[in-house]
Amino acid sequence: MERGFDVGIRIKLVNAVRRLYLRGFNSTFSGNVSVRSSYKNHFWITPRAYDKASLTIEDLSLVDITTGNRIMGAEPSSEYKVHLEIYRARDDVNAVIHTHQVYTMVAYKAGLLKRELLEDSYEAKAYLGGISHVPRLEPGSWDLAKAVSQQLADKKNVAVIMDGHGVVLIGGSIDEALNRAEILEMEAMRLVNLALLGVIRIDRAQGWG
Repeated sequence: MERGFDVGIRIKLVNAVRRLYLRGFNSTFSGNVSVRSSYKNHFWITPRAYDKASLTIEDLSLVDITTGNRIMGAEPSSEYKVHLEIYRARDDVNAVIHTHQVYTMVAYKAGLLKRELLEDSYEAKAYLGGISHVPRLEPGSWDLAKAVSQQLADKKNVAVIMDGHGVVLIGGSIDEALNRAEILEMEAMRLVNLALLGVIRIDRAQGWG
């Protein structure tokens, strides 16, 4: 494979990474983003421990979905296993985003990410599907990767909250995955503020569906 292929796809990925960083969804080294290559059995992913603000398309790593091996580029993110298992489970998924978006994690801990509360918003109802969760598991482990991909194997789910860690969101395109991340954070912010005002009640008994 030549280094010059998939340029448009790689530019979109790098732009998405920078956008998430500038919005405070990820820090300099945390979080990761991937996009399926035009060679459908491969995906591009952000490299391990690279500055999100200065990332270039030459820094990205290309991973083979069948073997899990790196084909070219830098060492892939330590969370590449999560992306790999999702692509193996869902051939309709073309982008995976892992963020550390603060309000979403706060809303999760407060028990506010309930279907009935989220669907009070037209945007959430239109763009967010099911939101699932997995317990606290070791970051970068196969256990975490398998747990997340099992939740997303159910096609009604578009996001998974990883307890004590962050969020994984999927899409048929990088734009769709980004939009879901942004809407989820906006709605989480709305719910947290409504709870602080006493308009809605904090209930730590999670209700998922």
